[in-house]
Amino acid sequence: MGAWNHAFEQEAVSLVQRVVGKDLAAWRSFMVKIAPRLEGWARHNRLLKRCRLSTDDDARAVMVAVLERLAANDYENLRSFLAHTEPAPPEDDLVAEVIRLSKLDDESGEPGTEDDDTGTPLRAWLLRLVDFTARDHVRKRLGWGPRDGSPNKRDLHSDAAPLEDSPEPAARPPMTDRLTVSKLVAEVTQTIDTFPADMATAVRLWLDDVDPQEIARRLSLADAGKAKALIRAGQARLRERFRGRSPVLFQ
Repeated sequence: MGAWNHAFEQEAVSLVQRVVGKDLAAWRSFMVKIAPRLEGWARHNRLLKRCRLSTDDDARAVMVAVLERLAANDYENLRSFLAHTEPAPPEDDLVAEVIRLSKLDDESGEPGTEDDDTGTPLRAWLLRLVDFTARDHVRKRLGWGPRDGSPNKRDLHSDAAPLEDSPEPAARPPMTDRLTVSKLVAEVTQTIDTFPADMATAVRLWLDDVDPQEIARRLSLADAGKAKALIRAGQARLRERFRGRSPVLFQ
């Protein structure tokens, strides 16, 4: 499978334009073209990896779900792309915060680093849709939903039973329950608050996707290297404190 470069992007966008024009052959060609990409991105998705839901079956399930979203409502998502409208994220602040904090222990680069990162808006758009679909997959698999007795998405679309509170002997569930994760997120945030001021600020800005050069400017540091050193020091402190008791965020 070659890189997603500008030529690949142009071919894919051309297919999208034909798809929304109700060309079924173009839709089939588009699925064949992007399905392996979607599955690969899902297999490396940060949240799925943290929740231990990055198996081949999970990656395929996310890939299929993305394709279903693209086809739904007369290709509404693809029409949104052509209109330069970003897909709407699902509402779940806790899942979003888990994704954000998982950067603290992420030592690998983004999958597909050989692909072009600029000038390929369809690739970026599909990556974002994979991310949103992965969040829904986590909620579906782990039963995260309303606790007031009302039906949730898992009740409506799956007959899977929620995870038991107690795992089988010698087995660990893929992720702890929602309340435990919520407490963990709060504890990590509180721990960052105890760091020296510059370190805490650098870590928070980095979690918000501010680049090291800008962090250095805001903190009046000599260069981006100084900012990166502060971030690495903060990561090391958090790994030392939470590794072993927080598999959701720290392996």
